[in-house]
Amino acid sequence: MRMTRFAFALFALSAAGCAVDAADPDLEVDAPPLSESWTVSNVAVNTRWDSGLNANLSAWMNIHCFLDYGNQYMLTDISVFREPLTEAAEYVARMAGACREFDLLDPALPRTGALASKTIFSAPFEPGALRVEVPVNNYPIGLQLKVSPGNTHVKDVRILYAPLNLAQTALNLAASSHTSWAIGYAGNTQTLSCPPQRVMTGVDLRYDTVAGRIRVLEIHCRALQP
Repeated sequence: MRMTRFAFALFALSAAGCAVDAADPDLEVDAPPLSESWTVSNVAVNTRWDSGLNANLSAWMNIHCFLDYGNQYMLTDISVFREPLTEAAEYVARMAGACREFDLLDPALPRTGALASKTIFSAPFEPGALRVEVPVNNYPIGLQLKVSPGNTHVKDVRILYAPLNLAQTALNLAASSHTSWAIGYAGNTQTLSCPPQRVMTGVDLRYDTVAGRIRVLEIHCRALQP
């Protein structure tokens, strides 16, 4: 009787082993993606352009997506207004930003549809917003500025962005691109890039309160990690 029970136990274990082996292909098909969710770092890295001109500077003006709206918000939209038509110089006279929410729990990192907008600064300007936006399924990784030949002020802006790689585990920086220029003014290009695998979550700037022109601008970048 004892031998019979022992033999039955061996048979049960063997059968259980066969069942697991048979299910292996299905387990592989149903395995979760390499990245189940994303995190955005609490620590920001800032990259700055500075004209070197200090007269009449405003206090720091900003949009802080991460700090003001939450760790799932990134700066994906910039709206600018040009100088009044009576002005001879070309420059950005007003700037606003929009923070979009992304679903960090989804490895595809999709937008949720939530949007928070804020005016960053405003001097006298010509009506008519000119807007640039990061395309869907891409993530902001910096700004490019057009500045005056004398490096005195910001004339135009566009956003740098990148998609995820196929495994959805990192930004595909080799496929990075940029929006169009908001206004289309000519000038010297200054690139404010986030370090690799970081996304842009905010902008700080100071402008000349008399001339109405941006003299200092920096971006906030935070690590995006699976």
